[in-house]
Amino acid sequence: MQHPLPHFGEINREQLEEYYSITTTAGINLDLNFEHTRIDADNAAMLAEWLRDIDQLDVKNKAALQQDFETSEGETQKYFRFYIEELPEEQLADLVGEAETDEEKAAILLSKLQLCRVGFYPDGKYGTTSYAVFDYTIYIDGEPEDQLLVVNRDAQRELIDITWES
Repeated sequence: MQHPLPHFGEINREQLEEYYSITTTAGINLDLNFEHTRIDADNAAMLAEWLRDIDQLDVKNKAALQQDFETSEGETQKYFRFYIEELPEEQLADLVGEAETDEEKAAILLSKLQLCRVGFYPDGKYGTTSYAVFDYTIYIDGEPEDQLLVVNRDAQRELIDITWES
């Protein structure tokens, strides 16, 4: 049975491939990861809803990242501290301008965070409890950095956690 999915077009939900990948017009990489070769109509419809709602989920994720940033023990603070400490001064100045304190620099870097990938795991491929994994990074000289802030959400769209990965 063919099922339409935003960004991906029609997929055969009775003969799924293990992996699908596409880049949106906004430059976000999307991938679908399936453990099984079939998905029922309800789960396919839920996946389609998630794909339609990426922009809304991005806003929700950025609010979660902001909240994590405001707690000094959060992964978001550690992520930006890494850039403040490791980037050459000139490169950091290109990103944060005239900001003087580390707190100001981190806040500016937070505002520059961009969604670069969303991975979907509708049937728990790789044993994950995340339904969707949103990867965020900053861009330096037009290129995405390999250090990622990752927002993990369950099938009910609830935040599981925020992690820092490379």
